[in-house]
Amino acid sequence: MPEKIKVYHLEDYKIMREGVKFLLSKDDEIEMVGGSKTADEVYSYLDKNKVDVLILDIYLDGLDVKTVDGFEVCSTVHKKYPDVKVIAHSVYDDADRVARIMNAGAVGFVSKKSGYEELVHAIKVAYTGKKYICIETSKKLKNLNEFLEGMVDTLRSENEFFSNREKEVLELLAKGYSSKDIAKELFITERTVETHRKNMVEKAKVKNTVELVAYASSRGFIKS
Repeated sequence: MPEKIKVYHLEDYKIMREGVKFLLSKDDEIEMVGGSKTADEVYSYLDKNKVDVLILDIYLDGLDVKTVDGFEVCSTVHKKYPDVKVIAHSVYDDADRVARIMNAGAVGFVSKKSGYEELVHAIKVAYTGKKYICIETSKKLKNLNEFLEGMVDTLRSENEFFSNREKEVLELLAKGYSSKDIAKELFITERTVETHRKNMVEKAKVKNTVELVAYASSRGFIKS
């Protein structure tokens, strides 16, 4: 009988860990070897035991424990335990966070809105070393194939409101930079900066830069 895929689960909530363990136990090719809620427990286990796939929640900050987030854990596992394939498992499946966790070393991403069957499929794909992003999340992304093939390192959402360059200009506008300073910072012309600003004002249907920044901030387009 072929050796089973050994899976470990890092997840803040015990009920979620137990649910995933129960579901994965139904597959003859997978063995859930452990689960925990802290990074230290994962590292301690990986130091002494073989794990093929780590299912990793992105945010690990429950009410009683404050610990590192999944991005840091993923990066550490990728560097220190390179044979372990990481699958991110999260309700947060926006383009920026999916790209960030994949760039940190994950080979897969499965939304918690996806079914159990897809998580099983992702584990088996990851075990072979191939990358996988679930159907639920893939439908929201414009440039998935280019990203998976390593041609680009960012993902774009199908309903993306501002382009990446517009967001860069917006971030600097929010910090009080002038068009001249933004142009120098981003290595573009002042005219290009003004074009981006004008386009964003039109998209947001506001009157000026002040209203644009307020609009973007209220909708989470500007990083805090």
